[in-house]
Amino acid sequence: MGFNRPEAKFQARNAMRGAYPHPMLVTLVYVLLTSVLASAIMYFVNNPFQIAYVYLLDGIYDPETIFHYVFLPGRVALYAVLELLISLYTCVMGFGYTSYSLRLARGEQPGYRNLMDGFARIGRVLICAILISVFTGLWTLLAMIPYLAVMILAAVLDSGVLIALAVVLCIAGVGFGIAVSYRYRLAYYLLLDDPDMGSLEAISRSKQAMRGWKGSLFVLDLSFLGWILLTPFTLGILGLWLNPYMGAAEANFYDYVVHGAFGPQTAEGGPQSGGYGPNYGGPTNDPGQPF
Repeated sequence: MGFNRPEAKFQARNAMRGAYPHPMLVTLVYVLLTSVLASAIMYFVNNPFQIAYVYLLDGIYDPETIFHYVFLPGRVALYAVLELLISLYTCVMGFGYTSYSLRLARGEQPGYRNLMDGFARIGRVLICAILISVFTGLWTLLAMIPYLAVMILAAVLDSGVLIALAVVLCIAGVGFGIAVSYRYRLAYYLLLDDPDMGSLEAISRSKQAMRGWKGSLFVLDLSFLGWILLTPFTLGILGLWLNPYMGAAEANFYDYVVHGAFGPQTAEGGPQSGGYGPNYGGPTNDPGQPF
């Protein structure tokens, strides 16, 4: 029996109806603590690259003057450090929202405090996120090599046919990169279910569990596209409802693939009791291959 997408989404909506505090309020707090806070901080820090671009368009100063004024070591370093810190902070908060979504789907009545769950295991969360980015980036770069080679050849030979082929290869490379990213979508959930699991092991387990299920998760993501397109027309308000809905539905996907059941049922059939799903072999001592 395959993954029942309508049922997973129904269970997600049902979990939202009985949740307190309301998922929209928790999502609002999450947005305030991430996007809004980051924007507020960066508002007071000038982006040196944007300043250089504006000055070059104005044509008032010559490029050398702009370079010396804008790209002072202290200014660039401050901007880079703030960007890095905000990215790391957002990553840890994202893990917290994943924790909230998983507990929401399981009917555990999570609250605002679950948004901070990532700080309790911040090292593993950050290592996991960095490794996922590195692995995905390397595989995508590898897939883009044919595109780059054909594009260079097309420029040398001035061939329209080769340019068209390069476009096809570029689309294929991007698609491959997206497919690779789906391998690691369950890593955070695995870390949540097993606090003793290492980051590399969680990535390996995610890759193992996702074999044969990438298409199902892609279709689940695609089923929310209409709601996503409508969100800007509601000034983002719809997103406060949509984000927990999508999060809980994805958590249901995880519970089915790894534990063999949706939502509240997994609280009794989780990893401690051996309730593993159709494509997951359970815990072993071999971390496997993260790629």
